[in-house]
Amino acid sequence: MRLDFTHAALLAATSLIALPAYAQENDDILVVTGTRLPSSIERLPADVDVIDIDDAKSRGVSNVADALSEVPGLGVVRGGPFGQQTSLFSGGANSNHTLVLFDGIRLNDPSTPNSSFDAGQDTLGGLTRIEAVQGPMSAVFGSDAIGGVINLLPRRGGPGAINPQLEVAAGSFETLSATAAVDGTLGAFRYAVTAEGFATDGYDIVPERMTTHTGDEDGAESTTLTGVFDFDVTDSFALDLLVRHREARADFDAFNYTMLFEEYRDDDPDLEISRNDLTVARLGATWRLSEALSLRASGGALEQDRAESDNGAVTGTFAGERRFGDLSLDWRAGELGAFSNVGLIAGVETEQEEVDIASLFSSVAADLDRTGAFVTAQGDLSAVTLTGAVRVDDFDGFGTQTTWRLGASLNPTTSTRVYAALGTSFRAPTLYERFLPFYGNPDLEAEEAEAWELGADLRLPAFGQDNGIEFGLIYRQLDVDNMIANAATAPWAYINIDEAEIDSGEARLRMRPTDWLSAQVSYVYTDAQNGVTGAPLLRRPENVWSASLNIERGPFSGQLAWRQVGERYDRLYGDDALFDGIGLTPDYDLLRISAAWTFADSVQVYIAGDNLADETYEVAGGFAGAPANVLVGIRVRP
Repeated sequence: MRLDFTHAALLAATSLIALPAYAQENDDILVVTGTRLPSSIERLPADVDVIDIDDAKSRGVSNVADALSEVPGLGVVRGGPFGQQTSLFSGGANSNHTLVLFDGIRLNDPSTPNSSFDAGQDTLGGLTRIEAVQGPMSAVFGSDAIGGVINLLPRRGGPGAINPQLEVAAGSFETLSATAAVDGTLGAFRYAVTAEGFATDGYDIVPERMTTHTGDEDGAESTTLTGVFDFDVTDSFALDLLVRHREARADFDAFNYTMLFEEYRDDDPDLEISRNDLTVARLGATWRLSEALSLRASGGALEQDRAESDNGAVTGTFAGERRFGDLSLDWRAGELGAFSNVGLIAGVETEQEEVDIASLFSSVAADLDRTGAFVTAQGDLSAVTLTGAVRVDDFDGFGTQTTWRLGASLNPTTSTRVYAALGTSFRAPTLYERFLPFYGNPDLEAEEAEAWELGADLRLPAFGQDNGIEFGLIYRQLDVDNMIANAATAPWAYINIDEAEIDSGEARLRMRPTDWLSAQVSYVYTDAQNGVTGAPLLRRPENVWSASLNIERGPFSGQLAWRQVGERYDRLYGDDALFDGIGLTPDYDLLRISAAWTFADSVQVYIAGDNLADETYEVAGGFAGAPANVLVGIRVRP
């Protein structure tokens, strides 16, 4: 069913939703995704990027994909405007090697062939921040976390009984969005509810250079409702409930195989993802047994429901369900011998996954049970922070996976950090890969990986400021074995055959000439190869540069940003729209500018312009990038 934006906007406007009461400074951020334990980002032996949603929305960023594109080392490949398939390549690993969580709940879609997360449909209104940890994280979170983990953290109740907020924005491609919210605290009860509506006519994702380009716009709509509720029943017992429901649809253009049996890029106005719905719910309980010890139990479910249609007729349905439960023990010892800030979390998890896929090309109905147990620990030994994790996952049908991670961070001064981490990770074969008729392989084994990284951060006094100059360097090496791919002797049949060898490095520099002006630049190098053939892995540019100039002066904030994505190997399509083999796609540069002005601490207006040079480019081969566009919005917080 096609969503009506007017209905979505009215839904958002009649709900009361609020912005976060404050934005944290980087030096004070505590992150939870690296070890499950709240940890200072300055001492954690991992590369963690934190996206503050309040700041991102002030820059005119409205969706998860655009927010993540600002993270160095995280490749965001979007097949067109909002609503189109969007893949995440963390640290050069495959798109199905990035685990995405919603407040710790696994979001990767079980109904897709490779169980990857599509970042193309989610807006930001119900979130307070996003934490992105690159590197092997299976020892902490289980399957799929070979390249890294992204955790979408929802807004929770703030101080005060009622904190309302309304946001409305409009822009190019007939884009409209509205967010309404309310959060607050009523005694022992805290709540946050957010309603969002987004609609865009989009643009034709078939590039203009192709003969099949017709100018037919590929639009999309979505509505999202998020609720987070916490209740302290007693001083030592608390309940919490989290619910998020999204309904979305999008037009798209397919790759066809009907022209002389050759693949070509088609422009079809009748194709659409007519339904792309996601529901996540979790109920939890926490017992504070003592100041140092707490016990937590939670359970819930995820449901993914998609349908593809052609000229109004449904051509495929994809349903995936994941039910989960967990029990964990959290111990904060504080001082323990020579160690300080000691913490440990141990837990067990259970998960049941089901898929029901019915399309013109495949039909899969299967289920899977998984149990897991994990322990993560960390502590400070003088200037050194040590972390460790070990995990065992047992899957019904193909066995057990044991993963581990060790890390150490040395802070010889308050302005210096040197850290290292190494560990193992894995990706379990999906139900589609195991049970697809004729081509599935129930005997598939898990993909396995080993990785290490070394990084350093340095802050120097300059320009009359303590942290006038900041440097950051990271180097990573990742080897993936037993990768699942199609057999050369039996095309489309799945077997464990491939390997990947990935080396990547990242350098960052930030300068603050004044307390209201900062400039930063980053460079990411990636060498990702097939470990068997030596061929470059697709859609991973060797070089990516980005830079920005940021102003925050009184009620005004602004940013001028530049990003250059280098050449990368991909599937190529000629101007005649026919498949032209594997080759290099051209590099491209994007310029972006944004500005925001806050009036009386309660009203903010903002404007953002993307691709200011109106460069013609393709993020992925055969998919047109967005032309120059503008978004203007207003946020009201009484």
